[in-house]
Amino acid sequence: MSLDLDTELQHLLAEPRRAQMILTAVASALQSEDPLAPLTLDALDAYLYGAALVVTDRLPDVVADEVKRTAARLLPSIHPGETADAYALRLLRIARAV
Repeated sequence: MSLDLDTELQHLLAEPRRAQMILTAVASALQSEDPLAPLTLDALDAYLYGAALVVTDRLPDVVADEVKRTAARLLPSIHPGETADAYALRLLRIARAV
């Protein structure tokens, strides 16, 4: 029984789709809320937090935490004066590569 649980946890941790889902959700929110506004780190953090909560809602804590860390590590830096829409386009390219 323990082997099955270990195998399932390894599968969940190795699955990039969840991190991809978080990045795609963040990009979608950025494009729909105020796409021409300059993006701030606070706004990006809020979108990331919200998307991560939804995507990882029913996952075990250890898996959810790792998925959130993976998604956060994939976020590119915000360029000075970059709009939410421009950042979202970069983020979608990254999400597709995951």
